[in-house]
Amino acid sequence: MSANDPFPPLTNLMRKSIGDLLSPTDSFSDMCAENVDFEAPYAPGGAKRIFGREEVAKYMPVVPEFFSIDELVETAQYRSTDPEVVILEFYARNGVGVKTGLPYDQKYINVIRVRDGKIVQYRDYWNPSVVLEAAGGAEALPENVKTSA
Repeated sequence: MSANDPFPPLTNLMRKSIGDLLSPTDSFSDMCAENVDFEAPYAPGGAKRIFGREEVAKYMPVVPEFFSIDELVETAQYRSTDPEVVILEFYARNGVGVKTGLPYDQKYINVIRVRDGKIVQYRDYWNPSVVLEAAGGAEALPENVKTSA
């Protein structure tokens, strides 16, 4: 694992869950194509979309600033009729709000499109109420997390 990986739980989940589709890399952002489309449809304040590997690399360090997560644990995986698409269900094990100490009991569903060993589309579905409670409210989150891009 690279020291440059700001969010190892996500990188590890991707390696374990869909590693057979991905080229070997050191971090989640390195798993992404140059022109990746990353979307969080239920982000506080409206859908959050990030375009491009560089923007994903800037966004990923924000997560561990607000949430301490020991591990992301897969509970189900679905391969679609489209061989590029994988759907993952997973949850945050031992998640805690860094600033509040409150539990971060988040469940996720991700729809991931992989082409030529890289993630080209990533839709990240999660409960914004869990985020807001564990973070200490919308005012505690940075603008790049809670507003549309």
